[in-house]
Amino acid sequence: MDFVRLPLEGGANVRDIGGYPTSDNKVTKFHVFVRSSRLTNLTTKDNEFLKEYGITDIIDLRGKSLIQDNFISDDNINKEYFNFHYIPLSTKKIEEYIKANEYADNFNFGIGYTYLLENKTKIKELFDVISSAKGGVLFHCTAGKDRTGIVTALILGLCGVDKKDIVANYEVTHTYVSECKFMDEYSLNMQISKPIFMDTFIQNLLDKYNSFEDYLLSCGISKENLEKIKNRLCN
Repeated sequence: MDFVRLPLEGGANVRDIGGYPTSDNKVTKFHVFVRSSRLTNLTTKDNEFLKEYGITDIIDLRGKSLIQDNFISDDNINKEYFNFHYIPLSTKKIEEYIKANEYADNFNFGIGYTYLLENKTKIKELFDVISSAKGGVLFHCTAGKDRTGIVTALILGLCGVDKKDIVANYEVTHTYVSECKFMDEYSLNMQISKPIFMDTFIQNLLDKYNSFEDYLLSCGISKENLEKIKNRLCN
């Protein structure tokens, strides 16, 4: 069975990115890439579900930083089932942007997201991992909104998914995590997923690099690996 939001007992924002139309009249496949919030409360049943769903690799995008002192590395992941990869995606620039602006009325996280594009070494590492995975890949951060949202946008954009669908996919996070207690640790601006945040990020990327693929190539990711990802998700 295919799902958009996976019915996990211990996961509030675990979603397949299958089901989106692409510019060449294909539709992204299910069971290939799953975006998620933190996996701290996964149950034994959840681990079994993800294994049966076809997940073989889990990527943790978090990292202890100026704004995230509560980094939890001991998630309830059965590492006998999954290959685990730790690829912290944040940068000092985005952390400084948040600390300086998160309470401002005109806060636009899309500006901060754009700084993540400078972390090309980690982006390359990430895409090389997902291109070589034998099965489905789950990637996550804390809420499954910011770093996870950027990775999702890059994957969907690479595959020719329309910007409005990428933005719509991003918006959903606040609905799923708004009642999670761990979100109380963050300011309101850090909790929400406004369309303008993702729209700004995408526009900034396209203004500088012309296309998602051109950006990913600039990170040193091979054309072959990008084609592997596109073929897995869209073919």
